[in-house]
Amino acid sequence: MLGQIAEGFATIITPMNVLLILAGVTAGAILGAIPGLTSTMGIALVLPITFYLEPVAGLSMLIAMYKGGLFGGSVTAIMFNAPGTPAAAATGLDGNPLKKKGYPRKAIRLALISSTTGDLVGNLVLIFTAGLLASAALQFGPTENAALIIFALVLITIITGNSISKNIISVLLGLLIATIGSDPVTSIPRFDFGLDNLSGSISIIALVIGLLAVSEVFETMEQHYYSKFSKSSSNTSEFEANRNNQKKKDDNITIKEVTAVKKTLGRSSIIGTLIGALPGLGPVTATFVSYAQAKSKSKNGDNFGKGEKEGIVAAEAANSAVGSSNLIPLLSLGIPGDATAAIIFGALIIHGIVPGPQLIETNGPIVYGIFAGMLIASAFCFVINWYASNVFRKIAVIRPTVLTPIILVLCIAGTYGYSQASFDIIVMFIFGVLGFLLKKIEIPLVGIVIGFVLGPKLEESFRQVLVLSSGDISIFFTQPISLVLLMISLLVIFNHLRKTLKSNKQIKE
Repeated sequence: MLGQIAEGFATIITPMNVLLILAGVTAGAILGAIPGLTSTMGIALVLPITFYLEPVAGLSMLIAMYKGGLFGGSVTAIMFNAPGTPAAAATGLDGNPLKKKGYPRKAIRLALISSTTGDLVGNLVLIFTAGLLASAALQFGPTENAALIIFALVLITIITGNSISKNIISVLLGLLIATIGSDPVTSIPRFDFGLDNLSGSISIIALVIGLLAVSEVFETMEQHYYSKFSKSSSNTSEFEANRNNQKKKDDNITIKEVTAVKKTLGRSSIIGTLIGALPGLGPVTATFVSYAQAKSKSKNGDNFGKGEKEGIVAAEAANSAVGSSNLIPLLSLGIPGDATAAIIFGALIIHGIVPGPQLIETNGPIVYGIFAGMLIASAFCFVINWYASNVFRKIAVIRPTVLTPIILVLCIAGTYGYSQASFDIIVMFIFGVLGFLLKKIEIPLVGIVIGFVLGPKLEESFRQVLVLSSGDISIFFTQPISLVLLMISLLVIFNHLRKTLKSNKQIKE
């Protein structure tokens, strides 16, 4: 195998191939950083160009674009709480508060180190154990997938805010919104209010950008103008706070800070890799399961959501680990793990490469050339964004009157560019107002996003289970994996209730 890897590097390391990988990483990072313009969209647009390239070069460029986009989405999540991708919302939970404390470069570089580590772990697992993990992934059917999603939703209700009741409301709102559109089994429109534009479903990009980005724009405008016209001299704008913090505080990441989170870094990379190997679950599930796990294991669990470094590490390491491991079912079994993997699947077929158990035997040099290209892409992503963080940190001191219109224009462009539908811009603003109002009553917005993303997958898996079992839900308790996941979910709930009752008792005493 080491000989094949060496041969793969020999295949990929040519000036043109390296330049294509560099271009892919850069383009992916830019697209990922603009809300709505995802790297998946970029890959779809660039796919025809690969017809005229060698298979290794073309496929490596596509994968490099994907990897660049995974981190690019986290930059805007940290700087503006406007995640470029749904999975980056978890990074923004602690990345944006840390930036507001005056540490934008520290937050970005910590996220970058975590992203690179998770990506490296995913790459190595893909290279050395793809077949083994693919076999394990085959054990997950509709019953196991439904149980895993239930487990993820239970974790979300516990970690996304201080009030468990508000967390439940948040997740339920997301699940309710996810039912708008067509029934997944009968394709009959439901809850569309007679609007043809809702007969499909709510655009995930419109919802994410509206709830997280546009609501943040509204809140920033409110804070800025309140501080400007307030008669109280004690009120200062976030702009002034950022400018003062940048002058006073050390904004460099240190080796000691990285060492302090090494356990979370390793655990989150493994969680992302394992979940990424399961077709259809994707980075959103991985990031929030990892985030919840990190919060439960951390001594600083109460600081999560307030700028805790472990929160950034947990989200970003898992997110990037998925970027490599979701290719495991594709290459080993011919099963695309998500939309991006499906596009790459198409690119493989176009070049006459059929994914499946015999892939490495029949196309070993090409496969290991792609693996080598993935490692080079990870290195480029790290170097480019490490130095780019010096530019990103300066955004923190741009005045809101200049920055907010730019962000709003990018939100509109990204939403329209994703679907080419002006109706989605209206939806975006509706969710922007909704998010702004929900913040006032402290309803966590991330729970809505996660409920919306996981809702269709939960419904599809659950209804498949009902069809297979003729309506008998006891199948959840007869399948070993689903039974274990449901038992863990119950233990998490009971443990949280126990801690809550104990805390309330101490307060009364």
